[in-house]
Amino acid sequence: MRNFGKLIPLVCFIFFATITNIYSADVEFFFHPNEFSLGEFAKLEVKAYGDKPFRTLQTNVKRNGVRIRYVGSGTETQIVNFKVSKSQIINFYVDTEQEGNFQLPEITVEYAGKQYSSPPFEFKVSKKTKNPPNSFFKSFPFDLDEPTTEENPEVSFHTNKSVFYKGEPIVGYFVLYYDQYRQPFLERDPNQSISFPFFLSETLRQVTVQIEPEVVRNNVPKKTLVFAKEIYGLTALRSGSFLLGKTKFITGDSLRFNSLQQTIDTKPAKVIVLDLPKNSPLDFSGAIGNFKMYILNSPKQVYVGETAYIEIMIEGEGGFEGISPMVFSNPKIKCINQSKIKNFQQLESGEYGFHSKVKFLYGYQIEKISKENVEPIRFSFFSLAEKKYKTISINFPEFQILPKRKIDNLIPPKKEKLQLELPFFSLVLLAVLGIFGYVALKKYKLNVETNSFVRMVESFGRKRDFFLLEHLENRGVSKSDSIWLTELISDHTDPSHLYKQLSKKDQMKALNIANTLKPKE
Repeated sequence: MRNFGKLIPLVCFIFFATITNIYSADVEFFFHPNEFSLGEFAKLEVKAYGDKPFRTLQTNVKRNGVRIRYVGSGTETQIVNFKVSKSQIINFYVDTEQEGNFQLPEITVEYAGKQYSSPPFEFKVSKKTKNPPNSFFKSFPFDLDEPTTEENPEVSFHTNKSVFYKGEPIVGYFVLYYDQYRQPFLERDPNQSISFPFFLSETLRQVTVQIEPEVVRNNVPKKTLVFAKEIYGLTALRSGSFLLGKTKFITGDSLRFNSLQQTIDTKPAKVIVLDLPKNSPLDFSGAIGNFKMYILNSPKQVYVGETAYIEIMIEGEGGFEGISPMVFSNPKIKCINQSKIKNFQQLESGEYGFHSKVKFLYGYQIEKISKENVEPIRFSFFSLAEKKYKTISINFPEFQILPKRKIDNLIPPKKEKLQLELPFFSLVLLAVLGIFGYVALKKYKLNVETNSFVRMVESFGRKRDFFLLEHLENRGVSKSDSIWLTELISDHTDPSHLYKQLSKKDQMKALNIANTLKPKE
């Protein structure tokens, strides 16, 4: 009994460790559908929640009549019931060579150095078709004997917030609700525009939205499908009550032979846009979020009669709408340039949202050597977290003012006449040969660089978008360079012509990426 008592903690530890490994929420396996026809395939989706290294340990498995094929991987930014997270996905196709009941062979993946195996999903494969062997339609994998019932699909526009402030960015997307479709087809009518009255709209890239796969809508169970091609970032320009997303969609069943496509009107989302509180600071121009401000560049000394250039950066969570340059009381200080960037990304809080960077370049004309008093640089915004206005400020940078530069009218020294030993014709000939040699060298260098770029693009095969982005990052290319190269080659089929059209700066960037991808000896 004593020995058994000492073993109890060890047994409990092993038991709970096993349970934790099996039911870990870091990696999940999804298999659908669990019944399909011979000649079709099912999909095994492995999802890891987080940014740690994620890879499959098997690409092709064939066991007990079941074949599993690796078809690629990607990343997703998800908004699941309005909660945002990021995940990585590995996809497999599953099919069989005969009908019957089967059990999915084990597939193993590795996430953050730990291995996870798929559960033994059970599925059924039925006959390819119910048509007679000599039927004209025997080559079509459709079940024409399946009874057709009237489908009443519905497409609605949704937003992640229904009540929000003017100037606050939100996310909007379309959802199809259906009940009879086997594989729904959904496309927006290209002849119809989308109604976003008094809103700025932009299409968000590399963002997907997921909701519950089945819901009860108007007391009727419905399946859901998010229209992932167009996810919108929306910013209200005025307060009030609005209907957003009015347009038309074309839908139907892509797996039913006798199904007709139909055009349906969307049900817009009703939103209420609130005015901000009235006690706003005098310099408030509509910025909403959580921001910080700092000096990027400023001179150490400036001469009288010249201009001092000061760069100021404002960045943080929220859109750049409403972030405006400061108007100084000193008329000699003016904003001469500004740039704005807004991305949908992971924020410091861990959730996903809009992050903006706004850079202002101020010019200060120095007219005298004495220093002038300049007020601090201020910026006011409405904090969503604290539900109040906030003002941040930094002191105007100090620098030394020097007297006006003296320009001496120096008489250039007389150059001695060169005693040319070669005749004039020989000099001209050497110059022409030098020009031709330079042109030939430049052309040869361009051909070498172009061939290097073409070989790099051809090495990608058919990888594009998420798959190419993941491939580049795994090979050591920085995230910014990976995004740049993925977008660069996405719509071009002739890499040689593409490289020659790039600027010198972009050509150097492309060659640096190609050198990074070269196998190290």
